[in-house]
Formats: sequence, C-alpha cells, structure tokens
Amino acid sequence: MLTMIRKRGGLMLIGLAAFSGFFGTPPARSQQLKKVAVVYTVVAGDSAALWVAHEKGYFQKYGLDAELQFITGSNQTAAAMVAGKVDFTNAGGGAVIESDLAGGDIVIIGSSVPYFLMSLFSQPEFQSVKDLKGKRIAVTTLGTATDFARRMIMQKAGLHPDRDATVLQAKGVAEILQALLTKNADAGMVLSPLTLVARQKGLRELVDLTAARIPYVQTSVATTRRLIQRDPALAESFLKAVIEAVAFQRQDPKGTKEIIGKYLKNLNDDMLEETYRQYVTAIYQKYPDVPVEAIQTLLNFVALTNDKAKTAKPEQFLDLSFLRKLEAAKFADQFYR
Repeated sequence: MLTMIRKRGGLMLIGLAAFSGFFGTPPARSQQLKKVAVVYTVVAGDSAALWVAHEKGYFQKYGLDAELQFITGSNQTAAAMVAGKVDFTNAGGGAVIESDLAGGDIVIIGSSVPYFLMSLFSQPEFQSVKDLKGKRIAVTTLGTATDFARRMIMQKAGLHPDRDATVLQAKGVAEILQALLTKNADAGMVLSPLTLVARQKGLRELVDLTAARIPYVQTSVATTRRLIQRDPALAESFLKAVIEAVAFQRQDPKGTKEIIGKYLKNLNDDMLEETYRQYVTAIYQKYPDVPVEAIQTLLNFVALTNDKAKTAKPEQFLDLSFLRKLEAAKFADQFYR
C-alpha cells in the first residue's frame, strides 16, 4: 500500500514498497505505477507466484500498482475480464477457452502450472472410480480445473461425466475437503496441501493426477488482447514479475513458505512443506511456458459439450511472444545464483 505525502518541491511516495530496496527489490522510481487489477481464482499453491510477486514488491518493481484480489472460480473471473474489470489472472485454461469460444478476447501468455496437480479422494468404502457411479462428486465450480479433472477421470473409468454422478459445486478446495469429512460428498477433487490432510483423515486416494503429469493449463497467466493492443509493455511487465517470483520461490523455500502460510491460513509445517514440494519443487519452471499439448487436452474436453472446440487450434488461445522475448534475452538468469 502506497501513501502520498506532500513535501517541499513535490510529492513523495512512501509505504512498505518504498523500503523494499532493503530486501533487494527496489521499486520502479522513474515511472508512475500503472494500476492493474489482478485476480487469483483458487486459494491453493496454484496462486503462490502471484502472492509472492505481490508480497515481495515485484509488481511495483516493474511499474505496476497491482490490486490483488480473490474471485471464486475461473468462469466468474473470465466474465469479469471480458467486462473489463480484471487485467490479469491465473484462471484455469478451460475457462479461458470457453470464454473465447463464446466471443471473449482472453489470451494465455504463460502457465505456472501446466499439468493437472490434484487427486480424486473418496470415502474409504469405495475401491475404484467405477464404484462412484450414481454417487456425489464435489468440485469447486463447473468448468474449472477440478471439474475437467473429474470429467477425465470418469471417462477413463467408463462412466459418463454428466449422467453417472451428481456433481456438487463446493466453491472452494477447502469446502470440498469439508464435504468429504462430513460425508456430504462421496468423492471430490482435492489439491495440495489438503491432499495431506485427506490422507491423514483416512480418505481413499483413488486417482493421483499429479504423478501422471498430464499436460493441462491448470493455472494460466492470462490477460486480454485488448490490453496487449493498448499497452503491450504492461503484459511484458506482468510476466517479468511472475518470472522473478518463481525464481524467488525456487531459491528461498523458507521465505516462500512464509508467504504461502499468510494466504493459506492455519497450515502446519508439514502442510506448508507439502505445498512447496508439490508446486515449487515439482512443477514451477524457470519460464512459465505452455505446452501446446496442454491446450489440446483442454480442447478435447471442451469439445464434448461445445462443437466450436472441435475445429479450434491451440495457437488461437495463446500469445507467447512476450515469453519468447524474455527467454531469448535470458531475462531469468539474473535471479539465479
């Protein structure tokens, strides 16, 4: 939070960001910060890069006055982006594709989590996914990563995703786990670190998608084509902040876990370590690249309910020009010791 005070000869900006130079992250001083609305859509390790960029002052460093906020569900966030209320998000790739096929102009410029990173847990009495026929399966909201994962798992087990189970929309990952623990759901998609709690509480892990490393844009770095056309430097600056945040996470486990703990409240040390291991150690890349296969996975699922996806190409949802430019310049190298 910045505060403006009047001083002889002009204005002076003070606040926490002004002192970030002591921590090796001087803010942009020669330019006026540009206001941007940044939304994270899940309270899980998926959002850690945005949390770190915010807490460490990386957004300010690259000239952004970022208002970081949480909106439940990628679909709601996509609608807010199309309406011009959100500039950047880490929404799931499925919501981006659904929105664009309906006429939206959201574009993916990177992905910090380009794989499915979750598990399907059930009550202990169920031995396989086939046992869930006619049962209640909890996701966050329809059309999000948890829902796409559920659909894929059911299909592979020979179950129809729409007819062979009752889908419960719990809104959040913590709420999914709570529904399982109170037996208000028979199964549900659970993300780290709550996967650790689910195991400790005796729930059965039917499918571990994390181990399978299936290409999928679980968490994107997304903006709108309108913003890119209006101010391409803004998109590049945002990506720079994310890249530096990832570098911090990969090299400072203690500091990263402290920041994660601020947003994921009431986590013990084991849960923080689980989150760090699952996301930072196993998934986060030096550059948040997007495999074309990850977009194709999404299109395959969307095509089941939307004919427009059958002829769509992965490239039409991507703009990796900023990422390629930063890669070519070896931008990230300066942050690695």
